[in-house]
Amino acid sequence: MSVTSSWDQGYVASVRVQNTGKATGSWTVTVSHADLRNLRLLGVWGTARGTQNGENVVFTGAPLAAGASTGFGYQVSATGRGNTRPSGCSVVGGRCGVS
Repeated sequence: MSVTSSWDQGYVASVRVQNTGKATGSWTVTVSHADLRNLRLLGVWGTARGTQNGENVVFTGAPLAAGASTGFGYQVSATGRGNTRPSGCSVVGGRCGVS
């Protein structure tokens, strides 16, 4: 996951999901936020569907074949201190990092 731009009241991110397993499977990526108020998911584009759950934004997508990858982007707005950025992310059955 890469934050492509950020400002005091929001950010835009690009996410790449890769199935490194041996079986086809659906995927879920959860992006967490700390010390932000009024978080709002403004838009999602690409191969994901996004929902908001409190300070988390959850993205899901269609099953990926073994070795396949896909990507999506999204934008959020919020209030907080300094540039608005995610504090972390997680993916079911794998690892995730924020840059």
